[in-house]
Amino acid sequence: MASLPWAQKRKKRRRRSEMRLGKSYEQAVAQERLPVRRASRSRARIGPRVGSLSLAIILVSLLAYFFMSDAFYVYEATVLGSALVSADEVFQRTNVEGFSIFFIDPQQVEDAIRGIPDIREAIVQVSLPNQMIVEVGERQARVMWQTGEQRYGVDDEGTILPLRAETEPSILIRDLDSRPRQAGEHVDLEIISAVERYRTLLPGVKEFGYSQQYGLSLENEHGWRVYLGNGEGAEVKVAILKALVQRLESQGATAEFIDLRFQEGPHYRLAGELAGEP
Repeated sequence: MASLPWAQKRKKRRRRSEMRLGKSYEQAVAQERLPVRRASRSRARIGPRVGSLSLAIILVSLLAYFFMSDAFYVYEATVLGSALVSADEVFQRTNVEGFSIFFIDPQQVEDAIRGIPDIREAIVQVSLPNQMIVEVGERQARVMWQTGEQRYGVDDEGTILPLRAETEPSILIRDLDSRPRQAGEHVDLEIISAVERYRTLLPGVKEFGYSQQYGLSLENEHGWRVYLGNGEGAEVKVAILKALVQRLESQGATAEFIDLRFQEGPHYRLAGELAGEP
């Protein structure tokens, strides 16, 4: 059976040059193109490296500028809320003068400022390039505390602080034990609260005494020593005191002392006599 001419595809004979070299034209062309592709890939790798190196140089330059330029070092601070303590004293307490803004820990600075006896709280904020703002809350003397000839202030937290003439409170507590005190120590707040309570009930009394043995005491308008103890039952104690003083006045008697520390058994002693009970 004769085959049709288009049903069979003849194999193309290779040229003599191709046979001699052992490769076809297409293979030669492909081989010649290989170096071109390799050069393109090499340039593609070099591009990101150059970009990374440039970025690194920029970052190093910026860091060098940040840490070498005086524009980022703190030499002063804005202090808000200080009246008893000067702004210079607050800033000196921070210990950050000449420090880079990047190395300042606001929490540590706040703790350092709170070490000033007159400072109750402090808030520190830092911002670029070298700004530092310090806002302080100062302690206010609630009562005066006297030990010997030395007077101090006592604030709402019972903290002893230096007393300034322009801020002297109207209530004085005299320590009859004369124990030495230092700024920063604490006094029992119950003592302060009790004094303020008695002051409300006895407006004319501005000075109280305190000792560990007798607690609070006062000297009335007749010069009689009145022992009050603590603030428990203050209203009842004051009522008893007023009734007893009125009774003794009517009798023309003079009391050496009146002891109201124990409500169930208040007693007094007349001048030159033994103790008696009202």
